[in-house]
Amino acid sequence: MPRRAIATVPTIVSASTTHTSGPTRTSAPTTRTPGPTTFATSRTSGTTAPTTHNSWLINNSSHTPGPTGTTGPTVNPTGSAASSSNIPRSTGTIATNPIVPTWTPAPATHTPNSTRTPLPTIHTPGPVRTPANAARVPGPSRIPGPASGTPRPVPKPETGGPTVNYKKEKAFPIRKYCVPTVAVLLVLASIAVVSILIKVVLDNYYYFCVKSFKFIPLGQRCDGKSDCAGDEDESRCVQPFDVTADSNVRFKEAGSLLQLYVPSRSSWSFICSDNWDTTKAKAVCAQVGYFSEPVSSSVSVSEISTPSTVLYSTVQVLNDRSIQVNPSLGGSCTSGQVVSLSCAACGTRHKQQRIIGGSNSDIMRYPWQVDLQYMGQHICGGSILNSRWILTAAHCFDKGQRQIDRWRVQYGVTTLTYVFGYFVDKIFLHSRYVVDHYPNDIALLKLKSDIVVSASVQSVCLPGYDNNLADGSSLWVTGWGHTVEGGAAKASQLQEVTINLISSTTCNQEYGGQILDTMLCAGKIEGGADTCKGDSGGPLVSLGQNSRWDQVGIVSWGDGCGRPNNVGVYTNVLSFLNWIYGVMRQIS
Repeated sequence: MPRRAIATVPTIVSASTTHTSGPTRTSAPTTRTPGPTTFATSRTSGTTAPTTHNSWLINNSSHTPGPTGTTGPTVNPTGSAASSSNIPRSTGTIATNPIVPTWTPAPATHTPNSTRTPLPTIHTPGPVRTPANAARVPGPSRIPGPASGTPRPVPKPETGGPTVNYKKEKAFPIRKYCVPTVAVLLVLASIAVVSILIKVVLDNYYYFCVKSFKFIPLGQRCDGKSDCAGDEDESRCVQPFDVTADSNVRFKEAGSLLQLYVPSRSSWSFICSDNWDTTKAKAVCAQVGYFSEPVSSSVSVSEISTPSTVLYSTVQVLNDRSIQVNPSLGGSCTSGQVVSLSCAACGTRHKQQRIIGGSNSDIMRYPWQVDLQYMGQHICGGSILNSRWILTAAHCFDKGQRQIDRWRVQYGVTTLTYVFGYFVDKIFLHSRYVVDHYPNDIALLKLKSDIVVSASVQSVCLPGYDNNLADGSSLWVTGWGHTVEGGAAKASQLQEVTINLISSTTCNQEYGGQILDTMLCAGKIEGGADTCKGDSGGPLVSLGQNSRWDQVGIVSWGDGCGRPNNVGVYTNVLSFLNWIYGVMRQIS
């Protein structure tokens, strides 16, 4: 609805003017109800009093009638005049016509200021106005809010008031970003799992030739025939190794006394300890493939033999792996002492306790025992010779198990696990070993990384060249093989059994002359104590003269497991010392 135009009243006239209703307004004493907005009448000539749209000021001046139409509100229907000084402004009612298109107030006539009688100003007090230039009352201090990106604190619940939890506002962003991220990760994980499963299946049945870009059956890998470009399928395979030159270093069983071969004499001689040092000790140990810190000492000749029968030599170091042996001038040794040398700490273990007929054991008792796994499955046992070399049986690599990269070595464990294993760098079989025939059943594995020695990881000693075990000597054998002949499961915990050395004559009677000088027999004639399937390659040890444990045999073969009159047959380590030293020297 359009707002009414309000006439401007510059001055206030006397109350004698009357106002009549109808077309012509007659001045009359009226009262006025103040509107929502209050005002004060200006007493200064020509000043316009403030008004509102729903009220106006009535004076006693003569008005010129407006145009014909709807009249304004009637104040005094009787038309009687009254003195404005007797009518309070707070009485009376002003009717308002809400439907008035337009209304033009009549011009008012004014009595000059000099002749008018002022009326008293009566108004309802309104709210006190604050001057524009007055100082504002300071409001309450505002506590600064948190920095941008900081989560709003959750206000503590107060009595009677609701708790506002602003953290609920974070649900939408979390759902928006986290759910898709988790979904993507799950998809990627599923793809990875499927890829691994596919690779495992393919690796079990096929070999991929990278250069030829083709798959070949796994049986054609390492079979001696080239099926891939560049003989790729015949690389990284088990290989035979022949040692042609004899070692010029050996050790006596008693005291680990060092002897070197003197070509000019065609004989072996002791090394005089005169001018002996660590450099010479390392150079000598390198001749037999040992490169750790050696331990040497001096032993009086009188403790080992008659001095007049001892031949002495000295050592000259040519380089870190080469020596020259020189006979002592006049065959004498000023100090009268010879060198005792240990190229590696070996053959030590913790207190004794005491596999067919065997009992549970602990790796701390036989810390040189290792487990050989092929594609995650236990195949054979073995023993630690030094920080890089493992001794085992050659027949462990029959039946197509000739791919080096699929072999792992696990050591320092009592119970078999398949979670981790150490990588193999090279595998060498005796050059005269024939599959399914056991005269030269011996092999060496070289690891890619050094073995860290600990209480549960130690080297076993090799026997002295003159080691001579008597028939019936006590021997010990360990492994994770079957505990029952024909049993389906291997032992999960390391087993040990004590057996006795059986003479070759007795053993040949049992096996019809198959026992050679490179073999030895051990067990119990009555049966009940023996090795079995899964124990192959494991060590057969004896307690040597130096109170150290020597490996005298390697688990090889036998007729059944623990049968009477069918003892186990072992590779005789003493017969292969030259081959062992030669491989470790040439490959290291």
